[in-house]
Amino acid sequence: MIFKARLIVFLICTLSILEPIYAQKNYDKQINSNQTRLKSIRNEIKQLKENIRKSGQQASSINQQIALIDKEMALISQAKGLLQKEQLLLAQRADNNQMQLNGTRKRLEQLRSVFKARLIYMYKYGRSKPLALLVASKSINQALIRFRYLKQISDYDSEIIHEIEQRKEKIREIQTQLKQDMAYKSRSIRKKKSAEKSYKQKKKEKNHLLTRVRKNQNYFKNQLAVKQGQQRQLRSMIVTLENMRSKSEETTPEKYVKINFDDFKKGKRKLPWPVRGKVISNFGKQYDPGTKTYTTNSGIEINSKLGTPVKCVFRGVVRLITYMSGYGNTIIIDHGKGYYSVYSYLGEIYVHKNDVVDTNQIIAQVGESGSLSGSKLHFEIYAKNLPNNPLSWLR
Repeated sequence: MIFKARLIVFLICTLSILEPIYAQKNYDKQINSNQTRLKSIRNEIKQLKENIRKSGQQASSINQQIALIDKEMALISQAKGLLQKEQLLLAQRADNNQMQLNGTRKRLEQLRSVFKARLIYMYKYGRSKPLALLVASKSINQALIRFRYLKQISDYDSEIIHEIEQRKEKIREIQTQLKQDMAYKSRSIRKKKSAEKSYKQKKKEKNHLLTRVRKNQNYFKNQLAVKQGQQRQLRSMIVTLENMRSKSEETTPEKYVKINFDDFKKGKRKLPWPVRGKVISNFGKQYDPGTKTYTTNSGIEINSKLGTPVKCVFRGVVRLITYMSGYGNTIIIDHGKGYYSVYSYLGEIYVHKNDVVDTNQIIAQVGESGSLSGSKLHFEIYAKNLPNNPLSWLR
């Protein structure tokens, strides 16, 4: 009985050491997805630069040149946002790997301690001890029981040795990953600085062209007409998205993400503001003093500093991230049952299509893409394919 009790204690102690290492979060998938989007944007920027070069050679209209530069600035802003997110993901993966490294080192020391104790025991009692225990058995049944327990000890010794080697290899892998991520993050920071420099240069070019057309009323009338056309296109996008949602269709190449939506209607007059600031353009029919014409605004415009964080007003799914003339970088979020929120004139964007986002989650920064009058946020709410006055929803 004493022999059996000691064996059981030994096995329990050994089992307590053989714990699983920390679970690795799937940062690789997110980083790869980010890289794919970055590559796509860089290709778009490359094509735009070629178009801008050609437009300069062919003496294209200033309107066209401004439009091309504005889109390039918008895409550079998107790239900056993706690089910022990449740096965050790399930092999170590094933290997680460091936690794994610390845990693995601790487990390795525990395993070494257990194995050291086993070696001392074997040295103290000699290799003949197991055989002596079997020979000293009072019956065949007792010998079989002792043999079974001795085999279990031998098996666990082998497991400990194997586990020690696994832990040592895991430490080497984690150290390599940490080193690679540090280099990766440094490159990402340099790329973002380069993107910021490029953005400033493009902004200077755009402002120079805008100065030339500042007193040209026809230009601003044309821009208002473009925006009105884009409003119709935006509404068409909402209708398409809602049809897809109601039919639970699949998009290409990713599946249509479905979640258990909260009741958006309960948020009426309670929704948080996407940004804080003065409303400089209201919902509905508006008079534009610059062009001396009336326009219809399907949302509101909120004056805000460049780089101000833009927050999601209600839990939902990012259905679309796009650039639209007159709207700039735009995010459309589906809140379920026919309700959508739209965020435009954005700079850096920190979410991807099909991301599930929560209330007050930062999704982007206030930018000036698509705007002719500096940084601000254009915000819309749609219900059953129709634009609603956002002020009747915000608290």
